[in-house]
Amino acid sequence: MAAHVLDHGLTSASLRPLAKAAGTSDRMLIYHFGSKDRLVAELLVTIAADLTVKLDAALPLRQTSDKKMLLNEVLAVVRSPVVAAYIRLWREVVATAALGEQAHREMAAGIIEGYVAWLADRMPADEPDPRGAAMAMLTVIEGIHVMDAAGLPQIADVAIEALYPFD
Repeated sequence: MAAHVLDHGLTSASLRPLAKAAGTSDRMLIYHFGSKDRLVAELLVTIAADLTVKLDAALPLRQTSDKKMLLNEVLAVVRSPVVAAYIRLWREVVATAALGEQAHREMAAGIIEGYVAWLADRMPADEPDPRGAAMAMLTVIEGIHVMDAAGLPQIADVAIEALYPFD
């Protein structure tokens, strides 16, 4: 089901195609998960965990020497074709949350907290506030996703230089 959602997104993720992808019936999905919202929540947790595995493989746990290096390493991964489907899905989740969908807001908040912790663990050893720096960096990464989606990666690249000039 996760592969189906990565390929087709959440907007078109009705129960029948999800059940078909899982090799079961839509009734069994509801029986097992209780509701479509709960199923989607579990799928997003699974997909986020899978992305974390990919990030961990590309950037094993270690403190980087500077924040700009960390940002550039993360961007190399999140801008790669390997994670493009994850980023498309993330944009969909955030857009739905922005429209007021509470379940998506809660899911997004949990996923964001996980990635803040992931980034904080990789901050330079001399960073006085690893969590705060991770929150700032994740905000920059999210802005970069928006610029990339709008076809303006050069704006993001200029912002990186302005925000991390000496790192």
